[in-house]
Amino acid sequence: MTWYRNMPLLWPVALWVTGLMLSRSALLPVSYAVMIAVILLFRLMLMRRYRLCLLLFFALLWGGGNLFLDGYRVATPSSWLQKTMAVTATVERIEQHGYGVRLLLSHLRNEDGDDQLGRGAYARLYSYRLHATSLSPGQRIAATVRWHLPHNRLNPVSFDYRGWCFDHAIAVIGSSKTLHVINTQQSTLEGMQERVRAGIQAVDGDKGRAILTALLLGDRSLIAPDLQQRFSATGTAHLLAISGMHVGMVAALLFALCWWILTRREAWVVALPVRNVSLLIGLSGALLYAMIAGMPLPAQRSFIMLTAAVAAWLLKSRAQPLNTLLAALAAILLFDPSAIGSLSLWLSFTATAALLLWSLSRSDGEDSERWQTRLLTYIRALFWVSLVAGLATLPLTLATFGQVPTYTLLANMLLVPLYGLLVLPLALCAELIAIVGWHDGAVVVMQWGADALVWGEYLLSMLMSLPAASLWAVEPAWWLQVIYVVGIAIALILIWKQRLRWSLVTVTAVVAFYMLMVLPEHDVNEGDWLVWDVGQGAASGVILPHHTVFLVDAPGRKNSRYNGGTTVAANLRKLGLTHADVLLFTHAQSDHMGGGLSLMQHLNRVGELWLADVPDTRNNRMTAKLLSKAEEDHVRVRWLAKGDVIQRESYRADILWPPRGYQPSNANNGSLVVMLTLPTGLRMLLGGDIERPAEHKMVNSGLLQHVDMMLMPHHGSRSSSSAAFLAALSPHLVVAQTGFANHYGFPARDVVARYRAMQARVLNSAEGAVIVPLPALQSLQSLHVHQWRAQQLSRRAWVTAWWQRTLF
Repeated sequence: MTWYRNMPLLWPVALWVTGLMLSRSALLPVSYAVMIAVILLFRLMLMRRYRLCLLLFFALLWGGGNLFLDGYRVATPSSWLQKTMAVTATVERIEQHGYGVRLLLSHLRNEDGDDQLGRGAYARLYSYRLHATSLSPGQRIAATVRWHLPHNRLNPVSFDYRGWCFDHAIAVIGSSKTLHVINTQQSTLEGMQERVRAGIQAVDGDKGRAILTALLLGDRSLIAPDLQQRFSATGTAHLLAISGMHVGMVAALLFALCWWILTRREAWVVALPVRNVSLLIGLSGALLYAMIAGMPLPAQRSFIMLTAAVAAWLLKSRAQPLNTLLAALAAILLFDPSAIGSLSLWLSFTATAALLLWSLSRSDGEDSERWQTRLLTYIRALFWVSLVAGLATLPLTLATFGQVPTYTLLANMLLVPLYGLLVLPLALCAELIAIVGWHDGAVVVMQWGADALVWGEYLLSMLMSLPAASLWAVEPAWWLQVIYVVGIAIALILIWKQRLRWSLVTVTAVVAFYMLMVLPEHDVNEGDWLVWDVGQGAASGVILPHHTVFLVDAPGRKNSRYNGGTTVAANLRKLGLTHADVLLFTHAQSDHMGGGLSLMQHLNRVGELWLADVPDTRNNRMTAKLLSKAEEDHVRVRWLAKGDVIQRESYRADILWPPRGYQPSNANNGSLVVMLTLPTGLRMLLGGDIERPAEHKMVNSGLLQHVDMMLMPHHGSRSSSSAAFLAALSPHLVVAQTGFANHYGFPARDVVARYRAMQARVLNSAEGAVIVPLPALQSLQSLHVHQWRAQQLSRRAWVTAWWQRTLF
């Protein structure tokens, strides 16, 4: 246990992390965090560990103080919200987003010259009429914007977007249709970025340009969702992020180059500390690389870790490498306490720590001059590095992304050398050439790098064609995560004790047990009707016994990586389900079908695809993508029309609309309308975006009958929900699917009043996902409806609200 004695920072850093976790993290309620902090402080005092007690107390104060400072930065005057205003701002960052761009803005001023927004924070602005190449960082722009505060979707599983904005000092979100540049002056660094961007834009091939932009400028928004999905499924997504691997690789390449140059002359070797000079030049090059990429948070943290390692070497520190890693972690959290909740930080730290712990048990092999021996040693090292890092980060990866990286070991062994030895060196060389102003030369070298990426794409495609390449798992329970971590820790201890056979048995047993718990679906004893909060769009589902999953619609914008499809899939995994028996898309519009492909990609199996048999749906590009995916996965496609009936053990589906081949003047009236009847007699209506013309025709043809529950047609628009239509249905429960503070004003007040006049209960998914249990329901008297709310007011929200009251 020599390694333990050589790590004096273990307990101080552990307490430092604990204090920041208790004061800043949302993992525990404030009351529990205070109780744990008091117990720890009292315990340390009883043990007479006064220095550690003081350190923990300081960590609590540092985390809490930083939390209040961040709240001060993002506090926003009410005068900036919920009204259209003219503003000027400086562009900090540009990302392609769907049909337009997403801008990160700073130094905002409104038309009155007020610059108090967020007290130095940032704003996120969406513009759907611009392309990313029409703007550059550093430009001053003028825009007409309507701002609102960051808002979380209210689902059982939902990304904490508001907390993310808080940690990144983003005070408000807005969109603009009118935007123009008023000042094109750029700094030297921004000029370098622009020259690099211009070189990338001249490269042939969309995928090559997208990956080069991610590697050199830290912008992954141009990478198509399907390509991102391939990297995620193979466990190689880290190759697209400017993180520890890339920053360290840049430093290593420059170190090797400088070492080679300085050792060419004996006089330089005698006169200069060659190793130290090479280390500093490598470190400086890594800093420049991160700065040109916009200094994203993962790059900042990686650079701090790299600096700690270089400092340890220059100071001739004899402490264990893990001690250096702990020092780097403490430094990162000192400068950026909000990183305590960063997944990327903990993934990097866990992988690096596991590799270092594993390396402590390895003895150095013989140094050989034969290239065959060195190559074999490199391959062996890459294998173990990939294996250990993959095993160490599996619980974090699975809990966050929901996917089992089945072929991560093989993928990393193939792609890491390709990127590390060919793609990244070429990209860095091209970046340097572009910075010095030789555009044509940079384009040539970048094209070589893009051509090398073709091989990477081919390897990804080959791996994704293998069985179980895309394997989704149910959400693991917390106790299962604990068992896995303890099991891997025991395996490491056995390695240190040179009991390799028992270590292998332990790892195999732990991984096998873990997979057996997360891959099978959970039993569904009672059904649910679920209407998810997916913004201004539609997504709902009926979960019935015998693992019957009936999903309706999934919204999403073009090229969106996270949309209604990914939201629905994540919430299904929370329920212990990874498949759908039926995917029904009412009509081919982005707020109903835009996330359909993502939903299919995030499920292990889809039984049937139901579509309206009308020209508007058959001839749509989104439909074409769905059909291509259905053919690839051998999914049955049903083209449905008025009069069709599908009878199953768990339900009966009557198609009420539209007639086959129907071509309305308004595509909304071609929506698929389905009456779903359960064995208990409960009826629900799923009506898409039908409007009054379609409603009147269904009423006149006598197709409608009383329903118990229904989705409000067209999100509650005045163009739908006519009086005759409602009189024929007489629903008891109605759910409007709308976006929070949507500018359409859905659902319309008079429409809601019309439903309530009929004694119907009206709910809005913008106020939280609607969950209706259906346990052998015999009458609506036993119907219990739950609407998902925020479980507690987070400390970030509380601090922001306190500053709002204090300042404004």
